[in-house]
Amino acid sequence: MAIHPKWATKHKLKGTELRLLNGKYYLYQVTSKWDPDKKRAKKITGKLLGKITKEDGFIESDKAKLRKRELVVSQLCVKEYGIVAFIDSGLAKYITLLQKYFPGHWQEIVTLAYCKLVHQSHMKNVEFHYLHSYLSEQYPGLPLSPKNITGLLKQIGTQRSQITGFFKEFGKPNDNILFDGTGLISNSKKMDITKFGKSKKGTYNSLANIMFIFSVKSQLPVYYRIMPGNIKDIKAFKLCLKESHITDAVIIADKGFYSKNNIDLLKEENLKFIVPLKRNNKLIDYDNIKTGDKQKFEGFFKFENRIIWHYSTKAGNENIHIFLDDALKADETKDYLFRIESIPEEYNIDDFHLQQYRFGTIALMNNLKRTPEQIFIDYKSRAQIESMIDALKNIIDADKSYMQNEQALEAWMFINYITLHWYYKILQLLKSKELNNRYAPMDLILFLKEVRKVKINDKWYIAEITQKNKILLDSLDMHIT
Repeated sequence: MAIHPKWATKHKLKGTELRLLNGKYYLYQVTSKWDPDKKRAKKITGKLLGKITKEDGFIESDKAKLRKRELVVSQLCVKEYGIVAFIDSGLAKYITLLQKYFPGHWQEIVTLAYCKLVHQSHMKNVEFHYLHSYLSEQYPGLPLSPKNITGLLKQIGTQRSQITGFFKEFGKPNDNILFDGTGLISNSKKMDITKFGKSKKGTYNSLANIMFIFSVKSQLPVYYRIMPGNIKDIKAFKLCLKESHITDAVIIADKGFYSKNNIDLLKEENLKFIVPLKRNNKLIDYDNIKTGDKQKFEGFFKFENRIIWHYSTKAGNENIHIFLDDALKADETKDYLFRIESIPEEYNIDDFHLQQYRFGTIALMNNLKRTPEQIFIDYKSRAQIESMIDALKNIIDADKSYMQNEQALEAWMFINYITLHWYYKILQLLKSKELNNRYAPMDLILFLKEVRKVKINDKWYIAEITQKNKILLDSLDMHIT
């Protein structure tokens, strides 16, 4: 047997064979196999592992390196991680509250909201997105087949008291509260709650109505209620008010809300309010405007680079502040006169003379001890709930439901409600860093989707990200890589 130098033999491990070929040392794989004819083990030389030199020691062969790389690739798994990490850190309050109110299903609710926010996913695709997300590692084995989700939604949808308890966690004292409703198109013919009717877009569909409450102080929706499609927002207001338990807030309504009964209801509940009046309401006194004399006004202020004139009157114990925007009046006057020419069957000069004093005005009834300027600014915050409904329908893609019973519809809406919260939390984060002019919430979601975890040989690693993404995440103090 040849005697090999120690610098070569020290690399010979179990399962390997050292060979001297043409004056050079090589290391091979070696195994053994029982030979039944010879009644003994037979040596089988395998693949070349590399060569050995006195100077450099063991040098792995290129083919051995390639085989190792192929082994690593065969055991590699990639999953989305960035948004999961953000939920764990930036949205941890929601996990705590879901554990409190839905201890048996909080992981499924988090996963459903994740799929809605990131993928605007239909329920049939949830399991696919879950398996490709790191959530499947944090919450392994969740039963998220379409059949399982159907049963889950029915169960969650029966727990309205837990849902409203969740709402109350986001209430703020002395808040400005915005009420508004919207129609939800339903593809189900099995629910009594859906009614065939005309949507706000002017189309006829099978509809359910949803009443929302938006908190100006929190910059979040704090309540919703699903109602039959033939029940309008105003009729549902009383029950929504009672269920939401709002007591110390200012109700800011829309132009269709005013009626004596609704005002009486607000006063019975000792609620503060700002309610716009339609321009033809007899409670509005236009005499000061008709004079054309600005001395008849109490003053003016600037709002978004426009001059707003104002004066006040009373209707019983309530204030009525009348505001005039001359720039808006000029636009509305021009528009009306153009319509006299283009649509003479609907517009004429006699009606123009009757309505001209109303152009550019808004009248706000209220029971507050605030300046007219503050009342006006508070009312203008109503645009926020309209933006929220737009985000719900066009960004989160929740303008249409395929749920087939009322319990599933309730749970589906709750998932969308949480998703909407997360969307607004991302918007608030961007605003806090003065980045909202450069990035929308969905932009940040796309960036976070690029942060992945890679599993190599049973161990998870955070994959590399681009320098651009790293700079953005650092600027938001999101240290997840």
